Amino acid sequence: MLLHLYSAMSLLPCRRCLGNLLLALLLLFPLRAWAANEVTLTFEHTDIRTVIKKVGELTRTTFLFDPEQVHGKITLLAPQKVSPEEALRLLQSALALHGYRMVKKEEGAWIVPTEKAVQTETIIKVVPLKYAKAEEVAYTLSYIAPPGVRIAPYSPTNSLIISGNPEAVKELIGVLQEKKKESGGE
Repeated sequence: MLLHLYSAMSLLPCRRCLGNLLLALLLLFPLRAWAANEVTLTFEHTDIRTVIKKVGELTRTTFLFDPEQVHGKITLLAPQKVSPEEALRLLQSALALHGYRMVKKEEGAWIVPTEKAVQTETIIKVVPLKYAKAEEVAYTLSYIAPPGVRIAPYSPTNSLIISGNPEAVKELIGVLQEKKKESGGE
């Protein structure tokens, strides 16, 4: 009996060591509970509606769209695993590249052609230019302007009139200001 009690007591410190070791491992390598929801997205030249359906299943988002207006093939390749939120952002970016916009509403996310999307807020900025012709700058900026942003040159004052979504207009003006700093003028 004494021998049996001794062997049980000698195991007690080992259990503590094992518990401490397990705790240390968990602290060094935390478990990612959300990793189970992460997936790789591999859609190469796939029907856009199929991609929307798969992202909807992953994110549990209801998408509403008119199949007559939203159509075509899309490529969305994310070789690394992405979370549902990242998948939604990737889909939103891919849709924008193809001329569509995701509009979040109470009943779900509507996907519509960019030109038919109702903007909630529009801003108009006038940007005077000193050392470049407004027509040339407007032409160049039109290649990098986000969908829905309009750039119109106004020759009498050599200015640009930029209108659209406030964030997009601000970003475009930021590009102009950055070029101004790089060249030392406008």
